[in-house]
Amino acid sequence: MRVDRRSFVRTMVGGLPTVHLLGSMESRGQETKPTEPQAKDRPLRIRLWCERTAPKAVYPDDIDGALADHLGRHEGVAIARSRLGEPLAGLSDAVLDQTDVLVWWGHLRHDELPDDRAAAVVRRVQEGRLGLVSLYASCCSKPFKQLMKTSCEPGGWREDGRPEFVSVKAPNHPIARGITPFTIPRTDMYSEPFAVPEPESVVFVSSWEKGETLRSGLTWTVGKGRVAYLRTGPDSYPVLFHPSVRLAVTNSALWAGRRT
Repeated sequence: MRVDRRSFVRTMVGGLPTVHLLGSMESRGQETKPTEPQAKDRPLRIRLWCERTAPKAVYPDDIDGALADHLGRHEGVAIARSRLGEPLAGLSDAVLDQTDVLVWWGHLRHDELPDDRAAAVVRRVQEGRLGLVSLYASCCSKPFKQLMKTSCEPGGWREDGRPEFVSVKAPNHPIARGITPFTIPRTDMYSEPFAVPEPESVVFVSSWEKGETLRSGLTWTVGKGRVAYLRTGPDSYPVLFHPSVRLAVTNSALWAGRRT
């Protein structure tokens, strides 16, 4: 299925030891003095950013809550949450300076992110001060598109709730650690050509019953920073509760934060 840019954009807009938790109150001005982002003697500071638009019937505590529930069980990470509706979209300079990896979920409200906050994210990634993990439709977010310098649109999509079959193309890559080929029972479909620059690694490739395929786990180095994309599927289905998807997100955050 082929779609033009206008149609795609319109649709997109339409158990382990100690857990370290950092509340989203940080983005309301209660920040601490920045420290060296990549220091190995402290937890990896992962910030989960979302638009706060997920259906409560599927994600009662939204996307960031679902991810925090899983990531927060892992030793050696500190989880914080930010949302679009907070002051400065939850991404003040002080907050970003207290973040090592930004896991980004965007779908319906890409254009509402202030341009200066997108630029602040991009600059820190390029400088190697921040890693970025972009999930699902976040390929169309301002920070990701600015880092990739392309439209970042898939060649087509279909919303029919059919299975997605995920193969592991780079089993030795840190993002694939502990993951074997798996199936997501219900999701939508994206297809090639996926308008992104040539990736350093193609970790996962997804396919669907009608023959479409998509490179669904990709990595780049942009400037001095690491960027990963995972096509995790839409928030209309509980994709982010799938064990393999959760592990892929965790592995990607550790890789983007240079902990693997």
